[in-house]
Amino acid sequence: MLRHCRLIDGRVLLFFPDPYPVLPVRARVLIELTLASGQSTSLPAQVAAHEQRSGTWLAMRALGIVTGLQVAASAPRRRERRLVFDQLAWVEHMGGPVLACPVLDISRGGARLWGVPGISPERDHDLRLRIQGAPTMCARIAWAHGREVGVKFDSASQSAGERVYQRVEQMWGAARLASHSPLCRCATVVATNDPPFPARLRMS
Repeated sequence: MLRHCRLIDGRVLLFFPDPYPVLPVRARVLIELTLASGQSTSLPAQVAAHEQRSGTWLAMRALGIVTGLQVAASAPRRRERRLVFDQLAWVEHMGGPVLACPVLDISRGGARLWGVPGISPERDHDLRLRIQGAPTMCARIAWAHGREVGVKFDSASQSAGERVYQRVEQMWGAARLASHSPLCRCATVVATNDPPFPARLRMS
């Protein structure tokens, strides 16, 4: 994976093979990287350049991709699939103020949030969250690392959470898919089958 990355000015450029790219340059995207082990990590990226009838160069934060790959390689296999979401929800925690928090990913039974308002979040705290297009849901914190928490929907909110999950699953179902070429030489030598790196990106 790392042999396919190009580090330029603190950004990692990764080539995504796709003969018919549909997104314009500078468009924001989400990319899910799945390892041979079945573990995956999802990262925000931006379209940096197109290669005609070949694919797209995506730019990501260097720290984000390194951390994401380390977590995916070392974390135990998840029992439920999580879908990266990258949208805001209105969250109320322990009677505190209602604030907008990013929903980092969602599963059939819960979600991962960042920036939970109010007092420091702890396991078994209750909260309420409202995601666009869904009714207010009640959940309980299953784990907390600083301001990042994983929550489990309560029984009365399971069906609403399931509908949100299905909506996100449909969006991911329409995503462009690329597989690592079995002809690529990256496993044995430093060279890859990626096209030459665009010189104009070195100057931007």
